Amino acid sequence: MPAATSPGTRDKPPTPASLLKRYGLKAKKGLGQHFLNDFSLARRIVQVSGLPPGKTVVELGAGLGTLTLALAEKAARVIAFELDETLIQILEKEKFLPPNVELRRADILKLDYLALARELGQPFVLFGNLPYYLSSRLLYKLIEEREAFNWAVFMFQKEVAERLLAAPGTKDYGPLTVYLKLTAEVQRLMNLPPGCFYPAPEVHSTVVKITIKQRPPLPQEEALQKLLKIAFSSRRKKLVKNLAALGLKKEELKKILAALGLPENVRAEEIPPEKFLALAQHLGPLKAW
Repeated sequence: MPAATSPGTRDKPPTPASLLKRYGLKAKKGLGQHFLNDFSLARRIVQVSGLPPGKTVVELGAGLGTLTLALAEKAARVIAFELDETLIQILEKEKFLPPNVELRRADILKLDYLALARELGQPFVLFGNLPYYLSSRLLYKLIEEREAFNWAVFMFQKEVAERLLAAPGTKDYGPLTVYLKLTAEVQRLMNLPPGCFYPAPEVHSTVVKITIKQRPPLPQEEALQKLLKIAFSSRRKKLVKNLAALGLKKEELKKILAALGLPENVRAEEIPPEKFLALAQHLGPLKAW
C-alpha cells in the first residue's frame, strides 16, 4: 500500500474518491459500495439524529470512515463493522480515526447483535450507510434481535424507506412495514441525492431513524411473521383466499375477520398493523401453522 497521508491538523477525512485513487482501487459493486463522500453531511446526520454525548455506537459498514469519524466526535465509543478487509487496512493505515474507534471485520447479516449487547453490558445505538441489496434482510434480523439496541439511524434506498414509512392502503405497504411499525417508531430525517455518495448510485437515498418501542416479544410473534408472509403472498387476492393456505375453513376465517371488525373481502394491504397482530393472536393457537 502507498504511504498514508499524515493526519496532522486535518479536521476532516480524505474523500472516498481520493482514497480509492491513492490505493488504486474501485468500489466493489458486488458489495453495494457507495461511500458517503461529504464529511459536513455526515456531521449533519449525527446532529439531526439526536445522538447525545457519551453513547456507545455500533456502525454497520464503516466504508472509508466518513460517518465513522463524525460519530467518533460525539460518541464515547464507536465499534465499526466492515466486511471488506481492504477498507479496514486503509483506515488503519490512514490513521485519521481517533482512539475511541474500534474496527472489526464482520458480515453484518451474520452478526449476533444480542451477544454484542451482552459484551457491551447494555443496549447500544446503531448507525449505518447500508448496502441496498441487504436492507430488508438486515431489518428483519434487527427487529428479531431488537433487545440489543435502543434506536438506529440508517441510510436506505429511497424506495426502501418509503416501504418502511408506508400507510395501509398504499402500494408500498407490506409485511416489513407491519412488522416494523408494531415494534418501532419510524421517522424520516432527510433525503439524500445520488451526489452525496461516491460512486453515485442511480437512486436517491433517505436517512431514517428507527426507535424501538416494543422490546419484549410480541404476542404470537412467530405466528405474526408467518401470517404476514402468507397474507401478502398475492397482493391482488383477498385475504381470505391467501389464508386458505393455512388449511382453515373459509367460514371460520370470515368469523375471525368479523370479530376483528374487518370485512370478508379485505386485502392484506388494507389492514393496519394492530389488526394484523390481533389476527395473529387469533390464528396463532390454532394448528394451522
